[in-house]
Amino acid sequence: MPANGERLSAVARQRRLREARSAASTPPAPSPTPVVRNVLPDPASQPNLSDEGSDKDGSDQIATSNQFSTLVEASAVNFSSSREVENVDQTTIKVRLSRGQKCVVLGSCRLWVKHGSISIYGAIIHASIATYRVYAPATDALPPIEALTSKAEVQLESIEDGIRDLPYIGIRDQWEPRGVVKSRLSFHLLGVSFEQDLKAPQRLKELNLNGWETVLSHFASPKAAKPSAPSCPRILICGRRSSGLSTFVRCLLNRLLTAQGTSKELILLDFDTTMPQFAPPGTISLVKVVGPGFGPSFTQVMLAQSTAGRILKTHFLGDFDDTELSDWHIERVSDLLAFEQNNRVEEKNVPVVMLAPKWLNDIEQHIAISLWKKMLPTDIICMDTRPSSPHLQAWKPSAEAVECRIHQIPAQVFDKMSPAREHDLQMQSYFHMSECLSGSPYWTDTPILARNPVILSYGGNNPDICGVVLLGGNVALEDTYDALEGSIVAMLLVQEQQHEHLTPIDQEGEVMDVDGLQRCRKDKWHATRTNERIPRLLQGSSPHAFPYSAEGSHCIGFGMVAGVDVVERQLSLVTPVNSQKLHVRHDGCRIALIIHKATPNGKFKTDWARKEVRSSGSDRQDPKMLV
Repeated sequence: MPANGERLSAVARQRRLREARSAASTPPAPSPTPVVRNVLPDPASQPNLSDEGSDKDGSDQIATSNQFSTLVEASAVNFSSSREVENVDQTTIKVRLSRGQKCVVLGSCRLWVKHGSISIYGAIIHASIATYRVYAPATDALPPIEALTSKAEVQLESIEDGIRDLPYIGIRDQWEPRGVVKSRLSFHLLGVSFEQDLKAPQRLKELNLNGWETVLSHFASPKAAKPSAPSCPRILICGRRSSGLSTFVRCLLNRLLTAQGTSKELILLDFDTTMPQFAPPGTISLVKVVGPGFGPSFTQVMLAQSTAGRILKTHFLGDFDDTELSDWHIERVSDLLAFEQNNRVEEKNVPVVMLAPKWLNDIEQHIAISLWKKMLPTDIICMDTRPSSPHLQAWKPSAEAVECRIHQIPAQVFDKMSPAREHDLQMQSYFHMSECLSGSPYWTDTPILARNPVILSYGGNNPDICGVVLLGGNVALEDTYDALEGSIVAMLLVQEQQHEHLTPIDQEGEVMDVDGLQRCRKDKWHATRTNERIPRLLQGSSPHAFPYSAEGSHCIGFGMVAGVDVVERQLSLVTPVNSQKLHVRHDGCRIALIIHKATPNGKFKTDWARKEVRSSGSDRQDPKMLV
């Protein structure tokens, strides 16, 4: 199995190799233009779209317009061949392209390049036996498949991985064009099975990379690194939100992973808490990426090791702005950089991509210098062409001192949804994911609040949960139960640390478990229990402090508290995380639950989960969870 493709049997590999060789040696004969229909016909009931009765010299052929008339006029091309689309079966379509021609897909499919080379989502893919999943929802710019060789042939196959069947949470026509009858295909070809509605208020957009191609090509070259720099680039990317930043990062990763002569794996340090590339919102992560990804962030979320890579370490920061930036946020950024630095020898000659969010723009200069020494970037890419861009303010002095190259490229606006809606979509995708042995992503369509929860104890001997922390510090002790039930919580795995001065005893004489609490003379934390015996960690003076050190804790995922059993002192938690990770004892670790503060934009709320129940007509839930 290729590292960045789907698993194939030995027989299938041999068959695909024979087909690829046959396609390369025997070019298809020209034939009349297939009839363009609103819906692709069923091959069982319709004649084959191809016809072998073309004239040999082509003098009598009628000039035809491009079936795949792309979303901008500049990319419209006339096809030189007339046999471009062929139905292989009810779920598979074969497409033939000439150099520079494009086809645009809406939906989800499995892509196999049988002949020639193509580009998609920044990646350059050559003919091989590897296949790739492509996710192209209507809510994002649609990535065109463009032929890079004189002839290219691709095969698109429907996939049933559950993502198109997720419960409705307020986003319509995400995977289907408007006004098109549903078929057995999980994807649609523009110009073949549907047409662009030029009068629609929200027209579909094409992912146009022309403004970024120079930079993408530069870093895909084996000579991208400076003579005095490491053999592989270390790239720091910065820019404002809604500038195409997340899309550019995805395209750069794909180009670095697929261009010939470059490494087939890389390291990503993702400090963007708003829309992480592979992790749920509110987290920063260190990721080892081994395969390209074709789709927006909510289609690329990882739980464990997958065909695209694995997350090495994650920290939870939550949603915050520049005014709320605290030492414990910077501490976690520094910890991931140190973790990457310690593994640099093992991962030598591997490109490193670092994504700096907006909240790092205004950090103090001594902090910026400290982070810079751990980052050691060879290049900076800024999604802002202004000479005095605020996104370069923290890094420019250090970059000029070491002659670090700065590339400023234009921003592109692709977003069609509000940040809050994007947040809900990524949360929904994360909670519905299921771990598969094959490493390929799969989503379950059961509403989150209708799934069987994991039971974790918070009282008695050797409990699973050692503490509950409410960010913001504005929730009274007696309101802890109400704040906890029905909330999304970040689950931290905390190492045991014995602190003789932090062993409080509650009103009934029960010794509190304060594993992982760090010493803090200025802002002391103390542990207590609520009336429901929930272990609550309270902080004295600063509402922006955090009780656990970055070295002694990390985030293992999110959960949704479905209920609190006061009698048994247990929590019911719905989570995609494997239950074995939640009952860890051999490493001397416990779980701490972090509840996010209320936000004005509604992030980290569970409204989307309640919408799932209403849209599915489920009546199995506690009415309290549905109000």
